[in-house]
Amino acid sequence: MRNLLALFTLSLGLLLIAGDPGMAQTVSPDSAPLSNRALRKQDRDECTKQAVQQNIAKRNQAEFIRQCMADRQGERRKKSSEDRRTRRSIAAEEWAAVQEVRNRERHEQLEQQAAKRADCNRQANEQKLRVSQRRNFIKKCVAQ
Repeated sequence: MRNLLALFTLSLGLLLIAGDPGMAQTVSPDSAPLSNRALRKQDRDECTKQAVQQNIAKRNQAEFIRQCMADRQGERRKKSSEDRRTRRSIAAEEWAAVQEVRNRERHEQLEQQAAKRADCNRQANEQKLRVSQRRNFIKKCVAQ
């Protein structure tokens, strides 16, 4: 009786550890992309199913499957190319936005410096400074 209980417990533990073998073969959509070999196999299986569904004659199946696989691969490449273009255009738009902000800040900074210089020039005119004194005064005034 004890041996039976131990055997039952051991087998139950192994079942829990091993899990369902059917679950290990399924691929979730969030997992890593399939390899080229796996994609070709998937395409071949799908195209073979289509050939059977469309009742393609045995002598014409190879050509049908080859063409079907080429079409599927072409669609994947086209989608991949479009995805890359989309990512590039988004990156370009983001870069343009960053540059626009930088340029706007630089423009505002230059306007502030120009206003400061104009104020210093006005002060120098009010004080009626000579040329050499005026230049030194404006440098010190702008630096403040």
